Amino acid sequence: MKRDVNEKMSVRRTLANNLFILSLAFKAAPFTTIALLLLAAFDSVIVYFEHTYQIVYIIDAIQFEKPFLSVVNFLVIMFVIVSFKIIFMQFIDARVTPKGKEKIYRALREKLYSKAKNMDISCYDNPKFFNDFVFAMNNATSRVDAVIDTAANLISGVVMLIVLGGYMMLTDSISIIFVIVSFLLAFLLRIKTSKKEFSLNQALNPIFRKRDYINRIFYLPDYVKEIRLSKVKERLYEDYKGTEQNVYRELKKKTKKIAVLEFFREYLMESFIFDLVYLLYLMFMTIVRSAISFGALFGLYRSAQWARDTISGFSQSIAQLQEHSLYIEKVRGFLKNEQTVISSENPKPLVRNISTSSVLLEMRNVSFTYPGASEPTLKDVSLTVNSGERIAIVGYNGAGKTTLVKLFMRLYDPDNGEICYKGDNIRNYKINEYRDLFSTLFQDYQIYAATVAENILASDGTPDENRLIRSIEQGGFSERLAQMPQGVKTQLTKEFTEGEELSGGEKQKLATSRSLYKESTIIILDEPSSALDPIAEYELNNTMLRLGSDKTVIFISHRLSTTKMADKIYMFENGSLIESGSHESLLTLNGKYAKMYQLQAEKYR
Repeated sequence: MKRDVNEKMSVRRTLANNLFILSLAFKAAPFTTIALLLLAAFDSVIVYFEHTYQIVYIIDAIQFEKPFLSVVNFLVIMFVIVSFKIIFMQFIDARVTPKGKEKIYRALREKLYSKAKNMDISCYDNPKFFNDFVFAMNNATSRVDAVIDTAANLISGVVMLIVLGGYMMLTDSISIIFVIVSFLLAFLLRIKTSKKEFSLNQALNPIFRKRDYINRIFYLPDYVKEIRLSKVKERLYEDYKGTEQNVYRELKKKTKKIAVLEFFREYLMESFIFDLVYLLYLMFMTIVRSAISFGALFGLYRSAQWARDTISGFSQSIAQLQEHSLYIEKVRGFLKNEQTVISSENPKPLVRNISTSSVLLEMRNVSFTYPGASEPTLKDVSLTVNSGERIAIVGYNGAGKTTLVKLFMRLYDPDNGEICYKGDNIRNYKINEYRDLFSTLFQDYQIYAATVAENILASDGTPDENRLIRSIEQGGFSERLAQMPQGVKTQLTKEFTEGEELSGGEKQKLATSRSLYKESTIIILDEPSSALDPIAEYELNNTMLRLGSDKTVIFISHRLSTTKMADKIYMFENGSLIESGSHESLLTLNGKYAKMYQLQAEKYR
């Protein structure tokens, strides 16, 4: 986002950001929102009359010898009103608010998740954007509560200031001066304090993220063995101590100014004015001048105290609006983020069925550089993939292999050149329809806390039982599935239940089954045999060979023993395509591929 977090936000923008949340809340749960906004004012007015005006009435009744029956009638009316208030507010709190708030949270989450699921992959490569993304996701729902509470406090504050001001004007108009002076001074100081507090939170946020990362490493099962069998824990301890030192340094640097501002606001601007100066004034008006009654003295002093607290809360609420706005700005900035990898305005119909051996995919002079990188990952790459072919992409780490298939799937768009499907630029198709051509198995595949069937289906539909079993067999997961009493309904991981845990090879077989289940035209496998034993690798290779001619397979592999089955091999080095051909032709060429293959073959002699 372009706006600096420390920049003073305009009143208009502050109101717009807070109204964004209130508008969303009202659309999702109108009755709950209205109730939450007005109940605080309703409660405050009743409490004021119960604890202040009621006592004023009794004192004046004693001083001026009013009839006892009139006092009893007044107390009965107050009892009925207070009882109704308690019952009504308990009903709202217990029955209405929980359901309404959940509707509001869901509406905001749906907005965020809808944006996140379509967000450009390149956004994850931008540390600033990713920080803002995490910030927005972590603070979104809590900020809803904060905005509604602040708005309710403001409404309550306005109503109470009208009630208190009306009573004070009718009883002693000079009292208003004390209220106004205290309000203005406390408000200005609270604005400054809120800016300092937000600046502190911004400075601490990246430090807390690093500390949370270290915390996760110590409790996530993925890291258990390495932490116990290596010295990485000492390094993590040092990093953790470093984050604590950074937190202490930021607190030491910024909290002193906050403490000084709070002292001036709370003592000089509130306690001194109200508890000393104003009390002396009221005693003078009652005892010396006899201008007001003893009941009025009590009422004015309590009203002044109430006004002081209301003003303090009111000024704090106004300052909080700006604080909320700074947080909401990030949420709205994330929601307004525009996709760059998008569908054509007039997309062409996508045809899946094409003749065997015809050109399916083609790269024409493609170059690509990751955002923020100084060197391109792919340089002027041109290659073709025919329908029904088994294509192997090989090369050392960092050669650009995974980036190549990401470009094929249009997770990124190239900086230069074009990528074509059946001769047409892939930008001419609907992006989701085009991506649906592919089923994938990446190196960083995920197993979800769900059933075996749900992990393979990877959607919310109903599985095709025959296709499900076939993909499990083809992926090599049948043997492990046979050991599960509940079959494909077996829950995986122990995240929420006592589910089954899988080994690395078993996870890869399950993920392979997922990629084979989808009725796709093109299958992309990134290191499909990295966690498999030789027998499972052999079976996977045979599976790839047995797939019908309507399936095109592109696989990335470091194990060149798996590339023998490929119809064509593309060898990459430092982002450039340096060799291509069949396994036999590349061995005959005796180039980089042949040397790489021979080095690996020597390990098995």
